[in-house]
Amino acid sequence: MRHAALALILPLALLAACGPSSDSTPSAPEPPADAPAPAPAAAPAPATDFSRPINALGTEPFWALKIRPEGLNFSEPQKPDLNAKNPGPEVAGEQGVWSGQGIEAALTAGVCQDGMSDRSYPFKAVVKVGGKTLSGCATYADDKQPPA
Repeated sequence: MRHAALALILPLALLAACGPSSDSTPSAPEPPADAPAPAPAAAPAPATDFSRPINALGTEPFWALKIRPEGLNFSEPQKPDLNAKNPGPEVAGEQGVWSGQGIEAALTAGVCQDGMSDRSYPFKAVVKVGGKTLSGCATYADDKQPPA
């Protein structure tokens, strides 16, 4: 009888030792095997870098502005280019503004489309030159994105 009691008690004692202790915290239940994977955490948006070379452009009328560390170059078809020193941008949040020798350019972060190629650009551009205000789009000079 004593061996029979030990035969019943020993497996129960081992089973109790394998279970969770009373001071452990319960864990979250495992999701079913066919459950979709949890969505990855969204990466923080990169800060706008106005120190990089930027190209801005517009259509109707066509124009282009190259913003480089050494200067600003504004061009229109069949007109002489206008060049100015780059004073560096005045940055306020997601907007950078360059002002120098007859050229003022304001770039604001936001999706922009040029209306001709259906390409999306990361900046909206407003350029004031020669008494005209021109609107367009801009991107980093090394952006090789093909038109959509």
